[in-house]
Amino acid sequence: MSSLPNIIFKSKSSWIRSLLPKKNYKTNNRTSNRNLSSYFKGARNYFLGFNISEIEKSEPVDEIIPFVKYPLFTRDQLKKIAIEKFKFDYGHASFGFHSDSIQPSINSLSDLTDPTQLNSLLPRRRPEGSPSDTLSIKAGDDTMLVSPSVLAVADGVSGWESDGELADSGIWSRAIVETFSRLMTEYKINHTPHHLKRRDIEEILNDSYLHTSHLMDLQKLKGSSTLVLGMLSGDILLMISIGDSKLFIIRDSKIILTNKEESSNLCPTQIGTNTISTMPSDFAWIDSFKLKENDYIIMCSDGITDNLYEEEILNYLNEFKNNNPKTIANKLLIKAKEVAFDDYAYTPYNEKVNSNPNNHTNSQGGKVDDMTIVVAKVVKNSK
Repeated sequence: MSSLPNIIFKSKSSWIRSLLPKKNYKTNNRTSNRNLSSYFKGARNYFLGFNISEIEKSEPVDEIIPFVKYPLFTRDQLKKIAIEKFKFDYGHASFGFHSDSIQPSINSLSDLTDPTQLNSLLPRRRPEGSPSDTLSIKAGDDTMLVSPSVLAVADGVSGWESDGELADSGIWSRAIVETFSRLMTEYKINHTPHHLKRRDIEEILNDSYLHTSHLMDLQKLKGSSTLVLGMLSGDILLMISIGDSKLFIIRDSKIILTNKEESSNLCPTQIGTNTISTMPSDFAWIDSFKLKENDYIIMCSDGITDNLYEEEILNYLNEFKNNNPKTIANKLLIKAKEVAFDDYAYTPYNEKVNSNPNNHTNSQGGKVDDMTIVVAKVVKNSK
């Protein structure tokens, strides 16, 4: 399983260029460009910065094509949805093993009040004081989304490139969590003052999947990821899980809820361009849980849980919990990396491999992989 400092608005294509594979994408996209509708041409050229003719520039834009247009909101609308009883005091840490850089790329999501729909796709800083300030952190093929009301981890699944596909699971993982955040904001505004229910979560998940699949298709890219996500609705945590990324809710120094890992022959259940025949709500684990103040929530990719047992994560949290969530996340990441680079360690991943009847070798030693972890403490929302 598995690669942005803040990007200025004037660099329109730098975001997608920084994510796309460095080879071949210009040729492939240029070749297929003339087969697209005028809107798709405009979107592609906007992102990739192609030199298009004046005729193409003057073509009308079709704004009714589904799964392309992001919602746009005013500041007053954003303030109205900051009504949750609790919020997350969070910290995050990551290690990009499948990356050219050891530094994770961190972006604020788009300013949702931006007046033009294509500009809203760019990762610009949201307005100061926005209740929906959200960060997207990408390390290797892992992407994490953190905010006072939404937490998510998507672990991009490797192996696509070996089949000769033009693929990037890191782009998929980032796109799915960012799209979910934007569409969730739209749903909250449309439902306020009522809280979201399971049916709403299923619709947001499916719409986010269709939207992300469409954006990947525009770039002729393949990819997939796991997904674990939690969002606040009043004092309820609404949860989604697909695959083997993990979520833990910890209260009074005990794990009181966790999701079940879903995989087959060490291949995780996933959401991506290879699952287009089934809506994710049909196979995702969706649940809810009533939170209390001072609960802890930990989300992580399997780079953490392949190296640390659940009881180790719990013990380390109890040991470090006098620190702030950022420090706790960093310390847990260090512990996982220590095991990952230990050739003589015995890990949860070793247990899974050795218990697989199709495996005929003995697995030993840590598993080096992309690692992503977010630690959040549930606190009262003073706003």
